[in-house]
Amino acid sequence: IFQEIISNAVKHSLATRVDISLYYDGKTLTLIAMDNGVGFSLHENRSGGIGLKTMRERAALIGGKCRIESSPGTGTTVRVEVPLT
Repeated sequence: IFQEIISNAVKHSLATRVDISLYYDGKTLTLIAMDNGVGFSLHENRSGGIGLKTMRERAALIGGKCRIESSPGTGTTVRVEVPLT
């Protein structure tokens, strides 16, 4: 999932910066990636590209969730939460 986030930022978003945070609270591992790229409209393309779909599927396979927030001109934030208990 992390590799796909970086790949999307380089290939599609024209981002010059990606901030990555990884948190563990004893129960959940959370990855948050925020880029300063061009963003995109989630409403116009509800399913997203194959990379976005793959990230969601991979998170689901390990019992997690992958949420993507973006809009044109605002960059993109990807949040992956995986329960570890």
